[in-house]
Amino acid sequence: MTFVDHAAASVRVRITAVASLFVLLVMAMGSVVIVGLISHTVDHSLIDSAGQDAEAIDAQLARGVTPPAAATTGRNDVVVQLLDKRGAVIASDRPDQLALPLRTTVGVTSSEVVPGLHDDFTVVARKARSKGTVSLIVVGRSTEQRDETRAETARALAVAVPLIAATLALILWLSIGRALRPVEVMRQEADQITATHLPRRLAVPAGADEIPRLAHTLNEMLDRIDEGQKAQRQFVSDASHELRSPLAVLRQTAEVGRAHPDRVRTVDLADDVLATSARLEELVSALLLLARLESHTTGPGEPVDVDDVVLTEVSRARNHGTDVTLDASAVSAGRTTGSTVLLGQVVRNLLANAVRHARDRVEISLSEEGGTVVLRVDDDGGGIAPEDREAVFERFVRLDEARARDEGGTGLGLAIVRTIVTSLDGSVRVTQSPLGGARFEVLLPASPL
Repeated sequence: MTFVDHAAASVRVRITAVASLFVLLVMAMGSVVIVGLISHTVDHSLIDSAGQDAEAIDAQLARGVTPPAAATTGRNDVVVQLLDKRGAVIASDRPDQLALPLRTTVGVTSSEVVPGLHDDFTVVARKARSKGTVSLIVVGRSTEQRDETRAETARALAVAVPLIAATLALILWLSIGRALRPVEVMRQEADQITATHLPRRLAVPAGADEIPRLAHTLNEMLDRIDEGQKAQRQFVSDASHELRSPLAVLRQTAEVGRAHPDRVRTVDLADDVLATSARLEELVSALLLLARLESHTTGPGEPVDVDDVVLTEVSRARNHGTDVTLDASAVSAGRTTGSTVLLGQVVRNLLANAVRHARDRVEISLSEEGGTVVLRVDDDGGGIAPEDREAVFERFVRLDEARARDEGGTGLGLAIVRTIVTSLDGSVRVTQSPLGGARFEVLLPASPL
C-alpha cells in the first residue's frame, strides 16, 4: 500500500471514526435525558395516583366509613396510613408493617422504604377534609413500575444506540469509500503521467461536484505544464540553433587563419573574432535575462522616473554613433513602479529595434494618460504587416532574417521587452507609425509622485 493509499485510508478512517463517535456521544446523552424524562413522568404519575387514592379515602371518611375500613385497599402496590392530630397511626392496610408513620406532615416523598416490604414507595400525605379523628391521610404507591420502566428503557437504548452508531459507521465507511474511489483512480492515472507521457489527461468522473471539478483543475494544470515544457523545448532548440551560428563562424575563422596564415592578417582575424564573440555575448546575456525574468527573480519594485530612463538611453544610443536622427522632444514626466535596470533594458531594446529598421528618423515620446504611463517609439522604416505584429514578440523571430543577422539582432530583444513589461503589470503592442514605419507602444501603471 503506497503513501497515498495510506493517506486515503486514513481520511476514510478518521471521518468514519469521528462522525460515529460524535453520533454515539450525542445519542448517549440523549438516552440519559430520555430515561430521566421517563422517570420524571412516571414519578408524577405515581404522585397523581397516590393523590387520587387519598381523595377517594377522604371521600369515604366523609360518608361515615370507619378509618380501618377506609384504609383497607387489598392491593399489594399501595400502602395507606391514617393519622390523628398527634401524628399517631390510627388505621392502616398493613398494621404490622405500618405501625410507624411514613410522613407526619403534608407533602411528598419520592422514595420511601417500608419495613417488611420489598418495594420502595412514593408517599403522598394530605390533610383530611372530613370531620373526625383522622387528621392526615398518607398513601404510598410502589415505585416498581417506575423502576421497571426506567430499566427497560435503558436496556432498549443500550442496545439501540450502539446499533444505530454501528449502522451509521458502516454507511459512512461505504459512502466515503465510494466518494474517494474516483480520487484513487485519478491518483493512479496521475502516477502514470511522466515527462514522456505528459499529453495524457485524467478521466473526468461524471457529475458536477468537487471531484469532477478537481479533475478539470488537474487537467488544466497538466495543460499548462505541457505548454510550458513545449515552450521550454522550443526555447532550448532555438537557443541551440542561434548559438551554433556564431560558434561556427568562430571555428571557421580560426580554421581559415590556421590553414592560410599568409592570407589572413592577425588584425582582421582579431576583428572577426571580436565581432562574433560580441554577438555571442549579447545572445547569451539576452538568454540569461529571459531566464531570470521567467523565474521571477527580478526583485521588489521601486518608484522609477521613466522620463529619466528614456533620456539616458537616448543619450547612450546617440553616443554609440548612428546615422538615424533620435528625436526625444516629446518626452515628458512619467513615473511607475518597477526596476530602473529592467525599464532601461526595455527602452534600449525598443531603440535598437527602431534604429535597426529606420531609414532616417526615430521619435520617442512619453506621457501620462489617465493613470497610465505611455511610451511610444516610432520609426520611418518599412513597418510591420498586421499579421506579423504579434509574432515579432516571440523569441528568435526575425521578419527580415538577413538584415537582422547582418546588423547584430538576436531575435530576443522584443521578447525581452514583452516579458519585462508584463512582469510590471503593463502591456506592449505594435501599430502603424505616423512616420510610415512601426510604432511600439508600452503601457505601464502610473505611480503617484
